[in-house]
Amino acid sequence: MGGGGTFEGMARIALNGRLLVPGKLEGIGKFTLRCLQELVRLRPHDEFLLLVDRPNDELFHLGPNVEVRRIRIPGRRPWLLRWWFGAAMRRVLKQWKAEAFVSLEGPLVSGMPDDFPQLSVIHDLNFEHHPEWIPSAWASYYQTEFRSCAHRAHVLCTVSEFSRDDLVAQYGRPKEEIRLVPNAADDAFQPLDEAGQHAARTRFAEGKMYWVYIGSFHPRKNLQGLLSAFQTYVDAGGTWDLVLVGEAMWQTPEWPQALLATNRVHTTGRLDEVPLTQALGGASGMVFVPWFEGFGIPLVEAMAAGVPVVASHVTSLPEVGGDAVCAWVDPGNPVAISKAMLQVEAQPQMRAEHVARGLARAKAFSWRDSGQKLDAAVDDLLQPSRHTQDVA
Repeated sequence: MGGGGTFEGMARIALNGRLLVPGKLEGIGKFTLRCLQELVRLRPHDEFLLLVDRPNDELFHLGPNVEVRRIRIPGRRPWLLRWWFGAAMRRVLKQWKAEAFVSLEGPLVSGMPDDFPQLSVIHDLNFEHHPEWIPSAWASYYQTEFRSCAHRAHVLCTVSEFSRDDLVAQYGRPKEEIRLVPNAADDAFQPLDEAGQHAARTRFAEGKMYWVYIGSFHPRKNLQGLLSAFQTYVDAGGTWDLVLVGEAMWQTPEWPQALLATNRVHTTGRLDEVPLTQALGGASGMVFVPWFEGFGIPLVEAMAAGVPVVASHVTSLPEVGGDAVCAWVDPGNPVAISKAMLQVEAQPQMRAEHVARGLARAKAFSWRDSGQKLDAAVDDLLQPSRHTQDVA
């Protein structure tokens, strides 16, 4: 694998780097960065063109065989993205003489010849199931573009068995044509020693033990349900505080003022990698109860950091967490969530057992392995006769 597939010597591959946002890497942005780093490392004889819409940044320097080209975009609107992935990108790909296009966030280049090889990774279809969670113009854009991409992609990938089954059910692409390229946790997520945990508690929770939530404050993340459960947990005698790491996406949550007045909930905003690993590693437990996930990177990060987890028993999460999660809960039942939190707090032996399972399970996910899977998918992309063979 690696080195250009059927192209002799090298291939010229264009890469979608739109979600490589300096200082603001979301889950898919992190997936894009880590997988592209591995892909470039595995294919030293290929040439890459990384297409971004931000000013040049060290984040974009993936390797000596990668040229960075900025295509400016004046705003974040669906019609502007159609232009970016349309006329603007077609012109650049033609000038650069690209032989293939790889998009690790979904959208492909429109208007290209049918035989121009394109690879798409579609992470989840939450906008098909719950379009009300995002502005209607964006829901319409995602529904139209992702359905098109699911059928136009010469090689289609996703991040979990759940999302693969969902792509089959929603868009009708045969399961055997959809490859798996899972997410993982960065190596920086490791258990903290006692001194590190104490420093984290001091920094994030005024010295107290705490639950942590990591992720955007997106409607599908169920922050309202989490806060309702935490209020019930506090009322029932729960002693750990709650630290929320992230920021609003699409809409600002309605924070319960009475709960905030107790000084039991602490918000950090977005954190860079070092303080993020500290905030997670210092937690006594993670509570992660979204309505919908295509994978759930925070779950793997918590397992890698040796932090026990309470999580939703929906969508991709049971597939990712397996027997390492302390308690699987209904995200629509705050009372059940609070009871699980109380049980985890009260049972240190149970926590220790699940931490050990989590540390072992986290090793099943690595960016190196995902990069190898992506590399194999790119090999197939460059060999059209193999597009439907031997998918993971």
